[in-house]
Amino acid sequence: MKLKMSILVGLAVWLTACSVQTEKAVIPQITPSAGAAEGSVESDNPENTDTVKKDLSVRAVASHQAGTLMIQPKSQATVAVLGAPSCYGLETDLSWTGDYEAIWKPAAGGTPVNVLSFPEDLEIIEPTDETINLQMLTIGDTDFFTYYPRYTDCHALEAYLFGVEDGQVFPVTFEDETGQLTNSFFQHPHYPLQVSGNNELVITGGEGGGQAFIEVWHYDYDSGQHRMKLSKTEQVQPRDLLPFTN
Repeated sequence: MKLKMSILVGLAVWLTACSVQTEKAVIPQITPSAGAAEGSVESDNPENTDTVKKDLSVRAVASHQAGTLMIQPKSQATVAVLGAPSCYGLETDLSWTGDYEAIWKPAAGGTPVNVLSFPEDLEIIEPTDETINLQMLTIGDTDFFTYYPRYTDCHALEAYLFGVEDGQVFPVTFEDETGQLTNSFFQHPHYPLQVSGNNELVITGGEGGGQAFIEVWHYDYDSGQHRMKLSKTEQVQPRDLLPFTN
């Protein structure tokens, strides 16, 4: 009788152990999904995978009684959020790249004219996607519009100058003391272009860290060649320059 009881107790213990193992076997195991980095969180936000977009909009415009100057892509351009803050802009600023050109539409009508094709590596950076209105200055009988692809910079802004005279528009070149020609110039981010009393264009150059002097360039305009010719260079201490406030 005792032997029989021992056998029954042992059988009950064995059945209980089997039941526990069976319950443990059906507990689901949660593992990271394939391709997910350890510690990463997947996002359902579609903007994370769509950061570069096509944008053929006009980036800048200059209105003149003789016509309209527009900065726009010729055939292709894209825009993306800058993404990281730097001296080129805030992380929320927008950056455009493409085959940009300056187009002139005469007020009298007719076929638009290509005035200038910008370099292939041109980058446009602005805080918003609004079209920029170019400001005008006048020297003698010529009106000028200045275009800055970037609204801010680490040391100096690259700029392009366009002239309008007798109903015609043209890019203005710059000639230094050696006779070398360029299609653009560089200007301090905080000091505006100025026109002196004797019709000189005065440009304040860029500034680097620890720089003791800033170069200020004086240009005379040659209307026959549509060219700014360097006439004088000054070295000025930064404290002697009055900052531009808009």
